[in-house]
Amino acid sequence: MVEKEINTVCSQYGLRLTRLSELTLKVNLPDAGLERGFIEEENSLYLPLYEEERAVSSLSGLGTEFQTYVQFVLNPKSVNSEYLADFFNNDLGMKIRKACVAGHLIQGAKARVGSDELILDSSHGSVLEASGLRTVVSAESGLSQAASDLDESGFAGRISVEDMCIELDGSIDLISGQAAPITAGNSQYSLAGIDALMYSKLYLPDLQAQMKILKIKALTGELISQLSLFNHRLSTYPKNLAHLEEKLELIREAVKIANDSDYILELIRRGESKKLEFKSTLRMNLMTGKPDWNVEHAVLKTIVAYINTDGGILLVGVSNSGEVLGIENDNFLNEDKFLLHLKQLIKQHIGLAYASLIEYALVPVNGKKVLKIDCQKSDEAVFLKSGNNEEEFYIRIGPSSERLTGSNLLEYVNRRYGRKVGLTEK
Repeated sequence: MVEKEINTVCSQYGLRLTRLSELTLKVNLPDAGLERGFIEEENSLYLPLYEEERAVSSLSGLGTEFQTYVQFVLNPKSVNSEYLADFFNNDLGMKIRKACVAGHLIQGAKARVGSDELILDSSHGSVLEASGLRTVVSAESGLSQAASDLDESGFAGRISVEDMCIELDGSIDLISGQAAPITAGNSQYSLAGIDALMYSKLYLPDLQAQMKILKIKALTGELISQLSLFNHRLSTYPKNLAHLEEKLELIREAVKIANDSDYILELIRRGESKKLEFKSTLRMNLMTGKPDWNVEHAVLKTIVAYINTDGGILLVGVSNSGEVLGIENDNFLNEDKFLLHLKQLIKQHIGLAYASLIEYALVPVNGKKVLKIDCQKSDEAVFLKSGNNEEEFYIRIGPSSERLTGSNLLEYVNRRYGRKVGLTEK
């Protein structure tokens, strides 16, 4: 699921897939002999092996919890450590961390610093090397198989990764294209979790875009601080109100558009569900290139089904596969004509009495416009009046809209609404 979301992000924004191993020059495990667990190194990322902790880009951010972190010294030509720390703290970054570390945390005895080596090969899975012994570990078998192989080669009775590391004296080398050493200190750590993090898929904008994002985030933080101060003083110093209102409105609108656009992309990444559905067009049959009532009916029945169940969001201008098509294929003269047509469909086939439950807006996404229809659940049954004036009743079952008729309809309406629709209870 996480990998699918990452692939979708890359497709949406035109980014390339990468891995932490491709960005890392060296990995250091915490050393209890050091005051803060690590030696400060330029462009370093500190990732916790516990998901509730935050990733940071400086030693000062670790506090006293350094024993739960791993230091990744990053290639400054590829990635900025502050940007990557921020990435691993956002929703998707947290999902990646959780998926990689879950089930791999190692508790118990502490490793000792030594000279033997454990080598991880980023191109062929993991490779272990210790005291002249070389064991290849496939991506599927992981470190547990390596532990088993080492057990057969003289590591009798030590089948856990932890025990294996103790036998190796805790010193690790990692290869990512070129050899990059991992140094283990006196600490608790998870080789399996680190291995999973190193080879998990990530996406990354170019370095210039990373720096631009960090600059905008800094400006946003400063703006929030200034707005808070301004809001506090406003009643005391009511000056230049008209000018300030105009400027604030421009900022609000710009931020709203950016947020709405990103929110639509986030919805698309989630994929269709009980409360989210995609439609390529509002009225146009893409096969025939002509307006089609069946296409309009599919949109309307989804709206009615949401209203009769628990609400939901319909995105028009997005294909079933999640491709942003925009509303251009519906061939309206302009956006106003498009929205007027939707309003007329709702008025004629659902009824203006329920218009307050249906909010819709055009949102710019990737240079196109997507129609977002947000439906609230109703406290009474809502019927769709089809083209032949027949009334139809729909509800959401899983990711689809299903029509109820006869006894199924009566049972559902009575159970959900009781006497509100004037039907006799069973």
